Amino acid sequence: MFIDRCTPWCNTHEPYAKISKGKQGYTIALRTGPSAAECEKIIGSIEHFYGHLEINASGNMSLCSIEYKGDVAGRIDEIKVFCNMILNS
Repeated sequence: MFIDRCTPWCNTHEPYAKISKGKQGYTIALRTGPSAAECEKIIGSIEHFYGHLEINASGNMSLCSIEYKGDVAGRIDEIKVFCNMILNS
């Protein structure tokens, strides 16, 4: 739904409403399944969409095998590094 509503800002839609230059896009793929390849497909799709919005794909993170809130506990350091990368960009 979100992506569909952004269509007027896509450079493939004529005429299109341009987003101001220099926007950065960060992607997080979170899934319950264990396959990192599936996360990469999700990230690839979102980053492809960023291209149509002329947003710079500036970083991404995959979190697989996350079914419960507690499953994130072992990934806190990785999440903090990703967040700091965003803050420092």
